[in-house]
Amino acid sequence: MNYLSYQGNNNNNGGGSWLAMGLIFIFILFAPYIMGNPPQEAADATHVEQDAIAQAAAKALPPVIKYPVAARTLESQQLSVTMTNSGGGRIKSVFIKDPDRYTQHGDFIRSQKQDKPEIGGLLPLAVEIPAFGITAETQFEATTPESDSKSASFFYMDSNAQKRITKTFSVSDDNPYIVHAKFDLVNLSANDIQDELSMSLFIQQIKDEEPGLFTPGSYVAAKCFSDDTMEYLNATDKDEAEHYNKDIKWFAIDESYFAIAVGVQNARQCDIVNDDGLLRSTIHIPFSVARNSTQSIEFDIYVGPKESRYLDSLGDDAQLAKIIDYGWIEVIAKPMAWILDKFHSLTGNWGLAIILLTIIIRLLLWPIAQKSQLSMMRMSKIAPLMQELQEKYKDDQATLAQKQMELYKEQNVNPFGCLPLLLQMPVFFALYRCIFVTGGLYHAPFTLWITDLSARDPYFVLPILGVALLIIQQRLTPTATQNKQQKIMMITMPIVFGAMMLFLPSGLCLYMVVSSGFSMAQSFYVRRLIAREDAEKANNTVEVLDPEHSTSKDRRAAKRRNAP
Repeated sequence: MNYLSYQGNNNNNGGGSWLAMGLIFIFILFAPYIMGNPPQEAADATHVEQDAIAQAAAKALPPVIKYPVAARTLESQQLSVTMTNSGGGRIKSVFIKDPDRYTQHGDFIRSQKQDKPEIGGLLPLAVEIPAFGITAETQFEATTPESDSKSASFFYMDSNAQKRITKTFSVSDDNPYIVHAKFDLVNLSANDIQDELSMSLFIQQIKDEEPGLFTPGSYVAAKCFSDDTMEYLNATDKDEAEHYNKDIKWFAIDESYFAIAVGVQNARQCDIVNDDGLLRSTIHIPFSVARNSTQSIEFDIYVGPKESRYLDSLGDDAQLAKIIDYGWIEVIAKPMAWILDKFHSLTGNWGLAIILLTIIIRLLLWPIAQKSQLSMMRMSKIAPLMQELQEKYKDDQATLAQKQMELYKEQNVNPFGCLPLLLQMPVFFALYRCIFVTGGLYHAPFTLWITDLSARDPYFVLPILGVALLIIQQRLTPTATQNKQQKIMMITMPIVFGAMMLFLPSGLCLYMVVSSGFSMAQSFYVRRLIAREDAEKANNTVEVLDPEHSTSKDRRAAKRRNAP
């Protein structure tokens, strides 16, 4: 009987059932082998064999060490810099110690930690070296003791012990605000290595320090110095990116009064990026390390205030002083900043330096201001004559304009006499920019209640004094206008002026008060000149008497008065 043959309809149902049951039994018996799950005894033997192989491999390769989180602090007379071994030397905090007024700023690495207070994230000096397996978060071993405050070293070795890197950072009291960095790249492999090192700095706008309508806030930017030009993106340049690859000398991040800048050589490219408010400046440096050899990369990091005398410590060729951005008014602001610095060196007080600068500026503008005030005072004297001309020729504008010009010429009046005063406006904006971006004026005290020339007057003494001087100045310099709207404007101008001064830095208010006092003194002088002119005109006037209605005594007195 053939149970496995199939010929048409098979009425032997029992044979088909046994066949099905046999196939199921065979499947159950061998299912573990078919599905890749051997019986327990075989599985145990397999695991033992795999463990033996893994242990042998582990003995053949050096272990991958997970170094504990550690930090090292570098201390000099000028600054304190804390670096973490996460990333092998990323800057965790910066405190400026000298001069003392900089300590009020607190940690410079604030904006980088406002969203991520933990180590890593946006901390500056994020280095990546792909060929060595180095990322911005790679854990290094801190090899120097915590007691060493002048240098800090971080070490990393790959799993094959063929690629090693040591990062060493050091400070010195003789080189203010400079952290010297040295990266030793060791290649013990059988092949040469050609790769690129990238290094990034980060900063972002702190919400509480955003510029407002009446407050300058804090200025933040990512910068790159390429081809003798300072390129930058600030917090308002959202979602923009720029790339430079010609003669790169440094890249940086900065805020109004402080900066972190890295001087570089042989850089291929510098990127500055604003990624939705996060500012990043990145440098790319190509390098090569021959097999069984070491390649060193050295550079200096400036961590300090934006003062020209300190910025030069990165080297004259670096031109780091150009990191100070004076904006569109640089042609005036930069010389003013230089003069301010010289006066400060002379007096030791930034307030006195501003006063001396104001006096120099007003002396330079004296001839122009004097002509302006003379014209305005003469204009006020001929106001009645002007009104007569306007009434007489109100229907003939061409003749009116001609007669007015004749009157101006006759009375030696410049109708545009107030325009020279506009020359003081660029000086105002230039000094404002100097106070806003020059580190020397940060928390700089003057005297008495003015303890910070970069902040507004806490008791509003200078704004009130400035308004009072402006009102006195208006009284001393009468205007010729008879227009009601212009008179209202002259009345409201001191109020608007005073309201603006309430929110300006006290250093700028000091300039405005001294300048107003100078103008008031000049107004007294000009009034004396006008009085002298009137007296001379009176003396040069020949008195003519009517012979029919004058006596001989009157004629003799008039002759004496008209005598030279």
